[in-house]
Amino acid sequence: MKRQKRDRLERALSRGYQAGIAGRSKELCPYQAVDARSHWLGGWRQAMDDRVILSA
Repeated sequence: MKRQKRDRLERALSRGYQAGIAGRSKELCPYQAVDARSHWLGGWRQAMDDRVILSA
């Protein structure tokens, strides 16, 4: 059970990262559950940081 939960959260993080790299808005987060949403937003923030570094 724990593995499935972690996998879902890792997927949320990955999808958030992909959305951030693509330049999508954080308002487009598809998750409603707090844990998944926070992981998605964490991935999105990380992608935004990476975009700034890559463009510099």
